Amino acid sequence: MFPKTIALLLCISFVFVFSLSAQEQLGIRLSNYGGINSTLLNPAYHTTSPFTWDVNLVEGASSVWNNYTYFRDASLVSLLKDIKDIKVEFGPDLVEGVQPKPGGVVIDFFRDGRQREAYVLNSILGPSFYVQAGQHRLGLVTRARQLGSAHGVDTDYSYYDYDRRAFFDDFAVAPFRTAIAGWTEVGLNYAFTGETASGTFAVGVTLKALQSYEGIYFTNRETFRYQKLPNDSIGSTSPADFAFGFTTNNLDTKEYRPVRNGGGMAADLGVVFTIDGETDAPYLWKFGFSLLDVGKLNFRKNAEAHTVQIPDAVSIATEAYRAFSGLEEGQDYIRFFSSQTLGDSAASLSGSSFGIWLPSAFSFQADRALGGNFFVGANYTQGFSLGEGALQRGSLLAISPRMESRWLEAAIPITVYDWQQVRVGLALRLAFFTIGTEHLGSIFRKSDFQGTDLYFAIKINPFQLSQKDKGWQSGRQPRVSGGKKGRIRCYKF
Repeated sequence: MFPKTIALLLCISFVFVFSLSAQEQLGIRLSNYGGINSTLLNPAYHTTSPFTWDVNLVEGASSVWNNYTYFRDASLVSLLKDIKDIKVEFGPDLVEGVQPKPGGVVIDFFRDGRQREAYVLNSILGPSFYVQAGQHRLGLVTRARQLGSAHGVDTDYSYYDYDRRAFFDDFAVAPFRTAIAGWTEVGLNYAFTGETASGTFAVGVTLKALQSYEGIYFTNRETFRYQKLPNDSIGSTSPADFAFGFTTNNLDTKEYRPVRNGGGMAADLGVVFTIDGETDAPYLWKFGFSLLDVGKLNFRKNAEAHTVQIPDAVSIATEAYRAFSGLEEGQDYIRFFSSQTLGDSAASLSGSSFGIWLPSAFSFQADRALGGNFFVGANYTQGFSLGEGALQRGSLLAISPRMESRWLEAAIPITVYDWQQVRVGLALRLAFFTIGTEHLGSIFRKSDFQGTDLYFAIKINPFQLSQKDKGWQSGRQPRVSGGKKGRIRCYKF
């Protein structure tokens, strides 16, 4: 009962995300023409842009990935084709060798022994810009984000593992966390560029004011022993310690109404170095390092925080939870759960506020000019958690060859996500419009479909490059004899 419920919820999540239309949107972030959009990966990365100003009108991104469940023989195009009449069949209920019904899609489950992870992102970068004044760049970033993550869920909760487990055969459940949050942010970006003997260096920071809207998290704080019991019951054979919190303003309404339930602060920090070379590009090498999303969402209105510390073994009958039909019943069931585990329906309630840490990460970037308009960029991003209630960003290792010019750009990012899946993407830019994906195969090629992503951006910047910017674009910086290696770069403002 328990895994099947999770599977159906994940299926609904897939359909919900598809109706909205990537992990890092590398086709925009790593480009020298990414402008203000590049600051989302490194707040100093736009300092190698040829433009003295850049304006993002709108950027949208949607990404979903998990390694718990998948659609058999499906792609994004095939799923969206008949989304209103889609017929979902449950893989474990099908007789082996029997084909699904015509027009149906089968949801099935991985059995590879991995810990279970999930990641859902929806992001809209609103009106944002930067302007350059000499060695300084000042910008403003506005953004709305919705993110959900599950990290480190024990593989014994995989559908087939759990379904086939014998009654009373307990197993250890390691600490794990899940969280979902929706928020907006307004960020002030500043970057400074200076000269070095071999190139340039830049430092950047984006300070962000956060507005918290919706949030929910659940954390298993310590390892405990869990077992499946007869009659749809579950239980622990050792002490257990859970913490969770959620916002309540939309639990009993039929239509979603955004309500600001708190706020917070966050920061992105970054540095960039370039190294000159005998090339027609603006640099031979570019290296960057950044810390991203160092901050916390605080929920102080319409919020509940709960702690469940079970001192002894306990068994829980789940039959009553089968009647659960909507979020409006959520608080009643939590009180019932508190009564089952702690003997008091109000015992788990520990406060009227809680916090969720942002999906913090550190990121390394490297870019190599290959000559002409050709470059190859690389990125390694690793998420980390600053607290128990936290959104968790996965790991991403990527290499992205690209051809870029003022009016045309094409990039082919090849990524390894969370050390589990290799993806090939494609991003195309025509003047001021960019469209891309980091998982091209998931859109068109039918396979075991466990996620996809799409992104786009519409922006404006100077229609014509100035003489100084043309010199940047070609890499032909004015030089005079003397100084280290017989020359000194003349920096132009």
